[in-house]
Amino acid sequence: MAEDTEDTDKDLESSGGMGEVNYPPVDYKNPTSGGGDNLSAGDTSQSPPSASFVKPVPKPRSMKNRAVIKPDVLPPMPSPGVVAVSSPTSPQPSPSNTALTPSPKVPETPNQESGSIVVPPPPIIPPPPPLAFKFPMQLGKPCTKAFHWDLITSEKIAKSFWMQESTRRIEIDTTRLYEQFSVKDLGTFGAPEPTNTQHIMLNRKIAHNFNIFLKSFPVKPGELKDKLFIVDEEDGGLSDEHITSLRRYVPTLDDVEMYKSHKGPVTELHIVDQYMMEMCNIPCLNAQLDLLLILRELPISMNDLQPLINQKIRMCTQLNNSRSFVSVLEYLLAIGNYLNENARKEKAKGFRLSSLTKLSQLRGRDRKFTLAHALVEQIMLHEPCLATFTQELAEFETVPGASIKGLTAEVDVLKNELQKVIQYRKTSRKRNAGVHPNFSKDLKMAIEKYNADLSALTKTCEEMKKLYSVILVKFGEMADQDSQELFGLICQFIHDFKRAHAEII
Repeated sequence: MAEDTEDTDKDLESSGGMGEVNYPPVDYKNPTSGGGDNLSAGDTSQSPPSASFVKPVPKPRSMKNRAVIKPDVLPPMPSPGVVAVSSPTSPQPSPSNTALTPSPKVPETPNQESGSIVVPPPPIIPPPPPLAFKFPMQLGKPCTKAFHWDLITSEKIAKSFWMQESTRRIEIDTTRLYEQFSVKDLGTFGAPEPTNTQHIMLNRKIAHNFNIFLKSFPVKPGELKDKLFIVDEEDGGLSDEHITSLRRYVPTLDDVEMYKSHKGPVTELHIVDQYMMEMCNIPCLNAQLDLLLILRELPISMNDLQPLINQKIRMCTQLNNSRSFVSVLEYLLAIGNYLNENARKEKAKGFRLSSLTKLSQLRGRDRKFTLAHALVEQIMLHEPCLATFTQELAEFETVPGASIKGLTAEVDVLKNELQKVIQYRKTSRKRNAGVHPNFSKDLKMAIEKYNADLSALTKTCEEMKKLYSVILVKFGEMADQDSQELFGLICQFIHDFKRAHAEII
């Protein structure tokens, strides 16, 4: 039977792909020339190949189905035109081997010389394709402010009502929450987030904090300068929080010099450096931020001070007009003089209001009976109507807050802040004449409004100081007596009187 000397990929793949191919030993003898490409498979002897013949090594095929072949048992492959005849003494392959292992056929490379086989190099496995670069998701996903609450530890929460009681589903209005607490996301202007390996010119610690702030800052670097010349946030200006944060990252002189020396394109810089570069190019940045912050805080501070000043005016007015309170103090003076006279001490004509806190400290034989109880008893025996004096001092039901001296100082601070704004307007008109006409117009209107409001507040503050001076004179107190301390004494006395009255009644 004739056997083809040329091999095909299909022949080797049909061998199973993964098994080991064994060949019977052969004996080469007189080669017989032939004009065909076939070998006689039925002969018992084979002719040896030419002297220049080298044992062939199979060309590796795909990694998927590669057979393991032992080179030392490969049958010889004659060169073209040579017919190999099997030796009579050559053992025939066993039927099992013949059935399981087909005849090996090793292809020759097209450019190899006749009678020689070139061993191919080991296959080179190509590297995997590079991973696709992931761009940041910049969809319209809601982004809100975070609520940094204090979490319960795992040991404590197991016994708390959070786990013990049945938890029901709570429905909330997310639309309202998003309206109040939403923040805008910059998204780095549609560009991928810069990698951590990107060089940052700014100080590492400052750059880290500034980068965190920029993630919630809805202004691009090129828009920052225009935003600084908008007075009101409703008109598109910066928020109070953003202004306060930017003041912490104003470039220093060294930063300005460093960024001014940069020669490359700004767009290739880190987003932190882009903002710093823009801030370095804004003249009088620190003064501009201070101005905006003053304009935002002035109306808020005046609105906060006005009710406190009005409260102090009401307290002074009630204390000055309360006749019942004066009568209660007269009863206390009589009781104290009686005790001191029998204690061989001189009688007093009056006492300071700081003595009111000592009533609960002087106890009788009954340890629960104090001088405050004695005062209530005497009033209830002689003039029970005086027990309602607390109604005339309704403003003293709660502990007073800021002092009159402190409120006056706050008003003076607002005056100084407004003067800074006026002075800034004078210098800015010369420096930026015609550059930002809307800003100059809005600044002028704000100064006029705040000046009128502050004048009214100052007038109210003067009225408060005048009334308090009258109180100090009426009750014989020192001129520098702090109002917070004085009003606190009266508040404590009212509380002690009510408690004693309730225990006696």
